[in-house]
Amino acid sequence: MYKKAGILFFCFALTQCSETIDLMDRPIHETDSTFQNEDYRLLPMDGAHNARELGGYKTTDGKSVKWGMLYRSDKLSDISDTDQVYLQNLGIKKIIDFRSKEEKEEDPDIIPKGIDYIEMPISVDGAMRSKIEAVLKGETNKDVKSFLIDANKEFVSNYTDVYEEFLRNLIDDDGPALFHCTAGKDRAGFAAAITLIALGVSKEDVINDYMKTNQFTKDRIEEIIGQIKLMTLYQTDAEILRPLLGVEREYIETAFQTAEEKYGSLENFIREGLNISDEEIQILRNKFLES
Repeated sequence: MYKKAGILFFCFALTQCSETIDLMDRPIHETDSTFQNEDYRLLPMDGAHNARELGGYKTTDGKSVKWGMLYRSDKLSDISDTDQVYLQNLGIKKIIDFRSKEEKEEDPDIIPKGIDYIEMPISVDGAMRSKIEAVLKGETNKDVKSFLIDANKEFVSNYTDVYEEFLRNLIDDDGPALFHCTAGKDRAGFAAAITLIALGVSKEDVINDYMKTNQFTKDRIEEIIGQIKLMTLYQTDAEILRPLLGVEREYIETAFQTAEEKYGSLENFIREGLNISDEEIQILRNKFLES
């Protein structure tokens, strides 16, 4: 039963519901200032639940991130035809996928015509499946939160090459970009965090963006937990998985602390850990900031 529960969890956690949202009801932030606020940060998508704009965040020197240039998301394997047109209408030029080879083989992205697809695999979350199954089968009493705490440490200690490649891609290539992982919260969440830090957004505002996952995916999380309970005849304590389905400040703060302990500051982590020079940071800011 518990092994079956694990399989069911993956089915429901990774499968999206599709209800077509009219294309005319979807905001284009770059060209309409009425959409340039928090009420419209979440992108209305049929087949994604955590796709959002990163525009509008203020920097410590009084500038702001341009709308219509940076997007973060969960996986794009279930997006509708209308979703594809919407991504094209947003002007997105490239999609960066942080998922592992196994994740991509199981749920390949649907890439709209005219958008480049770039793979930057981070496998740390790929190992999460076996850990979740072990929890559901009662084979470990380990606090499930520790899985994501450890993962955030690994982003800093084991995947600097990927995040360096990611920032360099933003620096070297023009055009709006969307980056994502499976749930759009951990690997993509750290990518969003270091990008915003490099742009000069305050740490607290970066953490607030990170925490928006819980707001934007609240209904989806409840749906997944409810389905696990129902399909396992309430023999599985699905609540123990809640910390894995959302985010907590402790996760991103662990990544920040790991970087600060080794490099002295997040800015030094970007300079020394990711080998991004001050000149390159300025190029990044020139592209993605406005006065």
